[in-house]
Amino acid sequence: MIRIKKGWLVSSVTLLFFLMFLAFERVFEIPEAPSLANHNKNANCVSYTPTSVINIAKPLSIAVWNIYKQKLAGWEDELLFLSKKSSLILLQEAQSTVALQKYISARRWHSNQVFAFAIHGEIAGVMTLSNFIPEQVCAYTKIEPYLRLPKSALHSEFPLSNGQTLSVINIHSINFTFGIDEYKQQLYALFEAIASLEGPLIIAGDFNTWSLQRLGAMKAELIRAGLIEASIDPDERLTIFKLPLDHIYYRGLTLDSASSQKTNASDHAINMATFSFFTD
Repeated sequence: MIRIKKGWLVSSVTLLFFLMFLAFERVFEIPEAPSLANHNKNANCVSYTPTSVINIAKPLSIAVWNIYKQKLAGWEDELLFLSKKSSLILLQEAQSTVALQKYISARRWHSNQVFAFAIHGEIAGVMTLSNFIPEQVCAYTKIEPYLRLPKSALHSEFPLSNGQTLSVINIHSINFTFGIDEYKQQLYALFEAIASLEGPLIIAGDFNTWSLQRLGAMKAELIRAGLIEASIDPDERLTIFKLPLDHIYYRGLTLDSASSQKTNASDHAINMATFSFFTD
């Protein structure tokens, strides 16, 4: 009798997990490999033919913002504000709704987004908007160990007027883990890909550094790669356990200013920075 009850319990639990898996598969579409939105699902890198170069004689302004899936009112106004000040906008938790796509098209932004996953046909993943057409963009993803949804990063390369290349990494790091093994694996995979890069480099986004272990691991890797963290003032970044989640790192550039401001359009503040290029 006891054996029957145990078997029934095991069977019921197995059936429950199977049904949950089916429900998950119906709701979420997850590519088998890192890929870019609006391209072949097997395309993790795409090349373009730029029509212009970034003039290194002029400062470069960027914005970094977790847009919270455009859930809150006012995100259009904030993007409009940023578009007047920034040549590059790095978005995390972007969701390719019809409203966002129309917004991007109306303002003639060049956009690239990682196809991390799709829910009800709407793609989610980091998105980089630019006034310039990149030479190449590449997608990176890492599955959250418990939520089973990928976090993403996007590497964009822009030609400069001095013949060099500006590399820009837009990242949304893994959030829910016990320990930091998976967290470090995502960082390692990305940094291996950029280890041979020359020229100016910006790495920014939502690093989910809500523990001292995560913060230490992230800083160690970025410092090892020769990057410097932008000092943000005023600093209104979202914090968890008094630790900021969003960061801007750079190499081969001069930081002119960096600041953040709160907004009602997301749980994350908007972060902005202006850089100057080295000139002979």
